[in-house]
Amino acid sequence: MSEKIKKPNKFLNFLKKYAAFIVIIACVVAIVAIVIAESVQSPSGTLPEIDIGGGGIENGEIVDTDPLTFDLPLAEYTISMDYTDGDDFVYSSTLNEWTTHKGIDFVATGSKDVKAVADGTIESVTTDAEHGTKIVIDHGQGIKSIYSSLADNATVKKGDAVKKGDKIGEASDSSYLEFKDGPHVHFEMTKDGKHISPREYLEIK
Repeated sequence: MSEKIKKPNKFLNFLKKYAAFIVIIACVVAIVAIVIAESVQSPSGTLPEIDIGGGGIENGEIVDTDPLTFDLPLAEYTISMDYTDGDDFVYSSTLNEWTTHKGIDFVATGSKDVKAVADGTIESVTTDAEHGTKIVIDHGQGIKSIYSSLADNATVKKGDAVKKGDKIGEASDSSYLEFKDGPHVHFEMTKDGKHISPREYLEIK
């Protein structure tokens, strides 16, 4: 009586022979997949910031990064003192001396209404003898506008959202440092906490 001869299972023999190599390759593939998955996340575990055409993603939220547009704080004006930087000086008729000046003094020649130069949020409204009534607007993107020598009848308060052109107060001579200029707004701008010339953003005649 003849016996059937079993044919060897080539696949099983392959697995037995190369089992160690297969395990190593599987581990390497798993490690590579984990590294790739981690690399597309920020350190905080959120999506990385990307450009999405005028906006982006920051901390997992879509943020608007469209450029700001600016207008003038007064509709009709003359300039009594301009912005200076470094070793430049301007003459102050009130102080009767040459001095540096971190803003532009817009003297009202028509309406005294002072307008927000761009969209933003009112950061503070304060009053003292040196600055008169002073309003600071945070426009985002590190930019702030500062309005001093205003009358004490400000039409906004801290936390208010304002649009470009909204009235925030009235020009006056409330700042004792510049009262000889007459009704005006002492206007400053900062970028990332540093003073900059308002002429970088405003179209001044």
